[in-house]
Amino acid sequence: MRNEYRSVALLGAAAAVVVAAAFGSPAAARDIKLAHLAPTDDTRHTSLLEFAKAVEERTKGEIKIRIYPNSTLGSDREVIEQQKGGLTELALNGEVVSNFYSKWSVINLPYMWRDQEHIEKFLQSDLARQWEKETAAAAGLQILGYYARSPRILVTRNKPVKSIADLQGLKIRVPQIDVYMDTWRAFGVQPTPMATSEFMLALKTGTVDGMENPIELMYQWKIYEIAKYLSYTEHMQTRLFLSASKKFFDSLPDDQKKILVEEAQKSQKAHFQRIINLHDEMEKGLLAKGMIIEKKPDISGFKEKVKPVHEKYMNLIGRDAYEAILKM
Repeated sequence: MRNEYRSVALLGAAAAVVVAAAFGSPAAARDIKLAHLAPTDDTRHTSLLEFAKAVEERTKGEIKIRIYPNSTLGSDREVIEQQKGGLTELALNGEVVSNFYSKWSVINLPYMWRDQEHIEKFLQSDLARQWEKETAAAAGLQILGYYARSPRILVTRNKPVKSIADLQGLKIRVPQIDVYMDTWRAFGVQPTPMATSEFMLALKTGTVDGMENPIELMYQWKIYEIAKYLSYTEHMQTRLFLSASKKFFDSLPDDQKKILVEEAQKSQKAHFQRIINLHDEMEKGLLAKGMIIEKKPDISGFKEKVKPVHEKYMNLIGRDAYEAILKM
């Protein structure tokens, strides 16, 4: 009798294998982390929520993305180190990526880009695709897409900036990124590097006199509560990198890799449009809160001062690549 039960059990197991082979067995869901620096009321967080939802839907729940905003998992640099080790799977990285693969410094070169269309043309080029491959090999980051930002502008606590002469003697917070430090030194300012999570307090207490960032950050972080003046220096057109840990990405089946890339591209486009639509609204909001905005500062002095910065990074990027990007 026992042997009969054993035979039935074996037949049942064999049948289960046949059914699974025919129809496919459901894959175990993977809960993965996506880190970013922004607060939850930031446009970046909104766009990443949409991205996470789309990925979960298209993978039928096999990839569930949990978002960690507001530097919960650490600074940009710390998160990238986590990605390199496969501890954090996804992130919206800042421009600090250029510290891990130096050629991306071209994105942050001051007064490099004619407009948003110019930088988008570069990001869709074969050259950018090649750099993505090299970034994966060198830094362990698989770049999936790029989030647009408005041009970087300058906020100051107590002094308007209408020309480069007004900068002299000021302490300006900048990210601890090589090209940023070089740029602000060229402007004649001693830059004060600090993490995103620290600059609001530094500005409030007077540790720094000003800081530079896109207008959306000025608006969403309520910079008007601690600073009075805004100057449209527009010294950099920048991008954020939506990336995956290469260890994580390589572990995925091809269909899931394809979904991540496609949804990142869709999210990139949606976020770009969101930034464009909100710009005027954010400017009006800052004015309504009492900020004084210098919309047309004299930037001729800024452009003149940064020529040596371009020369330095031209050698890093490669003169041919630099000139090809300029012509795009």
